[in-house]
Amino acid sequence: MSSVLIPVYKKIGPTFVRGKGSYLWDERGKKYLDLFPGWGVSILGHSHPQIGKVISQQARELIHLPNNLVHPYQEKAARELVKLSFEAKVFFANSGTEAVEAAIKFSRLYGGGKRYEIIMMKNSFHGRTFGSLSATGQKKYRYPFRPLLPKFIEAKFNDFEDLKTKINKKTVGVILELIQGEGGVNVADYDYIQKVSTLCRKNDLLFIIDEVQTGMGRTSKMFCYQHYDIKPDIMLLSKGLGAGFPVSAMLVKKDIADIMGRGLHASTFGGNPLACRVVLEVLKLLREERILSNVKRVGEYLRKKLIVLKERFGFIKEVRGKGLMVGIELKGKSYPIFEEVLKRGVIINSTHENVLRIMPALNVKKEEIDEGLNILEEVFKKYAK
Repeated sequence: MSSVLIPVYKKIGPTFVRGKGSYLWDERGKKYLDLFPGWGVSILGHSHPQIGKVISQQARELIHLPNNLVHPYQEKAARELVKLSFEAKVFFANSGTEAVEAAIKFSRLYGGGKRYEIIMMKNSFHGRTFGSLSATGQKKYRYPFRPLLPKFIEAKFNDFEDLKTKINKKTVGVILELIQGEGGVNVADYDYIQKVSTLCRKNDLLFIIDEVQTGMGRTSKMFCYQHYDIKPDIMLLSKGLGAGFPVSAMLVKKDIADIMGRGLHASTFGGNPLACRVVLEVLKLLREERILSNVKRVGEYLRKKLIVLKERFGFIKEVRGKGLMVGIELKGKSYPIFEEVLKRGVIINSTHENVLRIMPALNVKKEEIDEGLNILEEVFKKYAK
């Protein structure tokens, strides 16, 4: 244990010193295949040359500027995000949890002091700051910090009848992830989201979709909500938005966005020139490198390969997900398998006690998927005994 770092992270594995594409190298020169780069942050792989070039160039020109002064990239980045999504206005911050906090504050403004309850989902994860933690439906994250902020009401995910019972005259909005990542890669049903969207419209409720993990092409569409033929009132982005550089965004439907007027919210570093320049480059690369097509093609390939493994190993309960966001639910603990796979040079993730999570770079190759799954299969064989 480090003598100088607060021990909030369980450190595991070697010391990594270099990355390129889907690979990392430790200080001894050992090569690792990373199929979970930065919790799904590094959507273009490690150290993409164009991202590095833009960061270097912009850092020499202008890194930071306060938000009462103007630089050319914030407006451009916002316009590009709106063009790809829905008629909205954009607020930039630095992390997913900050985007969630902004949405909570916006909801309070929208409710005008009369409506303030937000319906959130069981097994959800929205962040670790106090507001976003209050909106998170997992006891293990919430329990040590009681009492949390009041007026967050938990509903069962994918259960519309349960959701309806939680709505009352004080309800102002519903927040959910279309795929619960930290909750075990639970995918929202199409009909469920259709009904939630209709319910929100009929009752003037904000439909807040947290796309911190699912956005930026992760599911084979630019934003996961586009699979469901709906539009949110608020969408939250981070992780892949900067492909490794810290940045987040809250997009709010244009006709209500001005409720959050001057002085009602801010972020010192949010929307700085460096971050916005990176966002623009990420969007450009997603388009030029045909990343969404790769996600669809390789995602389908990954899923088929995992279904074959499921048929071979009885301890695999279910394979689920969309695009390159996949969960493998086991009938036992997943962490020992994660550890063994890591020892053999492949990085995946263990979440929700019994789920292995694979979220590779969006430009991952089929050959890299094969490499990783061959190791995973070897470990499965060991545990099958």
